Amino acid sequence: MKKKSTYKLVSFVFLSQMLLTTPLQVLADEQVFSADQPVTAEAQTETTTDSSDTTGEDNTTDTTTDGTEESTPPSTGDSSEPTTPDTSEPTEPSTPEETKPTEPTKPTEPTKPTEPTQPSQPQKPTPPSTGGSTGETQPTTPQPSQPTQPAAPVAPTPAPAAPVAQEVRQPSATTPIQDLVPSSQETDEGSIHFEKDESVESFIRKIGESSREIGQEHDLYASVMIAQAILESASGQSQLAQAPNYNLFGIKGTHEGNGVTFATQEDAGDGTLYTIQATFRKYANYEESLEDYAKLMTEGLTGNSEFYSGAWKSNAETYKEATEFLTGRYATDTRYNEKLNGLIETYDLEQYDKEVAGPEVNKEGYIVPLRNYTISSPFGPRGGEFHRGLDFAAPQGEPIYASKAGTVIKAEFHPSWGNYVAIEHEDGTTALYAHQQEYVVKVDDEVEQGQIIGFVGSTGNSTGSHLHFEISRDNSLSQAQLIDPATVLF
Repeated sequence: MKKKSTYKLVSFVFLSQMLLTTPLQVLADEQVFSADQPVTAEAQTETTTDSSDTTGEDNTTDTTTDGTEESTPPSTGDSSEPTTPDTSEPTEPSTPEETKPTEPTKPTEPTKPTEPTQPSQPQKPTPPSTGGSTGETQPTTPQPSQPTQPAAPVAPTPAPAAPVAQEVRQPSATTPIQDLVPSSQETDEGSIHFEKDESVESFIRKIGESSREIGQEHDLYASVMIAQAILESASGQSQLAQAPNYNLFGIKGTHEGNGVTFATQEDAGDGTLYTIQATFRKYANYEESLEDYAKLMTEGLTGNSEFYSGAWKSNAETYKEATEFLTGRYATDTRYNEKLNGLIETYDLEQYDKEVAGPEVNKEGYIVPLRNYTISSPFGPRGGEFHRGLDFAAPQGEPIYASKAGTVIKAEFHPSWGNYVAIEHEDGTTALYAHQQEYVVKVDDEVEQGQIIGFVGSTGNSTGSHLHFEISRDNSLSQAQLIDPATVLF
């Protein structure tokens, strides 16, 4: 009986113990689950908070790692501690049931929700702000700094430099004489020989009378002035001497703010030539160039007003003394005076050093528009047709002077008149100058009586070099308003 009572007692104790331990384990497991959930939530909030802060701090790698490390240990530690003490005591009575409490430890895997820390990847666009960071190479591949390349358009700014004056080669007195003056040559012995050439004579006629007048006004040799113009401008054929530059003497600098850049040759002083780039003065016409030359000769250079005084008539008894003084001073060519003297002698330029009476103004207030001429055709009926004006036969390039002061109303080409100029006078009458080789005035120019307006030619419907001159009572130039020019000129 004692054995039975003992057995019953043991069984009762065992059963009661089983009943008591089982709820405790279940309760312990539930506590593990409930403990895990808030921990992972806290971990998620921590990592979310950390990642938002690091966006401002630009340390995405470090803060993401720290957040995951801090959230993982609490979840694993809380779930393992409750299971260990509870399973140690009941291992002897029931080994099968020991595995059941341990299985719930698998829910520790829910710590994987820490993976949502991956949303920190959108922070990759932030590395461009950490351009100095070398740790993250992938974010740098987009190279957001490249959009700064549009700054390259700054490069086109040198284009305004393009505009700069056009560069061409300007012949100078150091150029071989045969390239400057037609029908000229330098012999083997070194002497320079000239022969008359029509193109040179035509150029002389264009500037001769103006040079004579300016020379007399400024105490200068017109012969030297003309010879220099021939040599420096290749008889007006150099680009510097042609329109729109009209620089006959190769004077450098600017004139009234106008200049043009050319390549030119200089003499080192021993006959050695070298090329330089220089800015030369630009003029409106030949007369302006001649006037500026005379001003340079008489006023000299800044700080030395008598720099060219040795070329003045009052200081040089002959033109040869003047040319010798200018050699090495006006031009670097060591044979400058030889060339000038040869031109003066060949083309008889001394005649322009003599004073001559100017054209007489008749009672009608007109002057003859040419100095050297022959009347070749009168006004009126001619061979079954009406001749509108008076023809003056003259050499090609002979200067044409304004017969009366007035305003230019026409300066253009006409199929019959060729290059012509029409000037309206103060009294309403109008004069027309036709068949010009070229004109040197433009519409709206105010011209003075005796001013050069162009040069004799044979343009348009013409047979030979001459000036066709008309006078009209008004600016219509109609045949009904024409008068015989001879009645007001002679």
